[in-house]
Amino acid sequence: MKEFFNFLKSKYNKFIFQFLNEKRVPPANFKVKIETKCLVLAPYIGAETKGLGGLIAQYPKNFEVLALTNGSSMIKNVSQIEAINIKKEQFFNVMKHARVKGYKVFDINSGTLQDEYKKVSRIDISEVDFIFIPNPFSADPDTLALISHLKKIIKTKEHKKTLQILMYESDYALSYIDYYADISNIASTKKQMLNIYYPNDQKLLAGVIGLNKFRSINYNGDLCECFASFFVEDFLKLPLI
Repeated sequence: MKEFFNFLKSKYNKFIFQFLNEKRVPPANFKVKIETKCLVLAPYIGAETKGLGGLIAQYPKNFEVLALTNGSSMIKNVSQIEAINIKKEQFFNVMKHARVKGYKVFDINSGTLQDEYKKVSRIDISEVDFIFIPNPFSADPDTLALISHLKKIIKTKEHKKTLQILMYESDYALSYIDYYADISNIASTKKQMLNIYYPNDQKLLAGVIGLNKFRSINYNGDLCECFASFFVEDFLKLPLI
């Protein structure tokens, strides 16, 4: 399995290198208009906040957040049911804290997303302008399954011709960037959101905020979240699946 994931990473890296050389342009400030509709897909509860919690908190009315797995294996030394209940409560508290109106946790156990396309296929993307997904470089099973399922949804369901897929940095940094978002004015809210998920993990908190601080070196603001964007045609060419 490790060798297979390394093979996928190799194909992904080659694709990104070629893609980058073909479209190299300066990153732009990501702008959310009143009518902009954004959909966030998270392979696990908390990924959305690590990757773009600041942007979500800035524009909560424009975002719908879907956690595609329920956290069944995310907490050690407790039963699956207890882990699910704890992670769901954390997710709901984070979404309420950020004042997000649309959010949901799917009834899918961690590590089994690849077998649950039927549940995921009900996601409506018909009016969405941007779909946010994690950087697939981690190549964990649920992230790969998320990408595979999203490809099927895009191929079979109605969507805008202008739809863009934006990758966010939850577990791995991106190798190139198309958009950045200044989250300096909402940094304290993102930290509070992270603290709900990881109250005893100061190393993780420092790492996430540190990456946002590092990203701001080349852009406006003290903290930035960054994204790589694909139009549908290019996204469907991603070689991971």
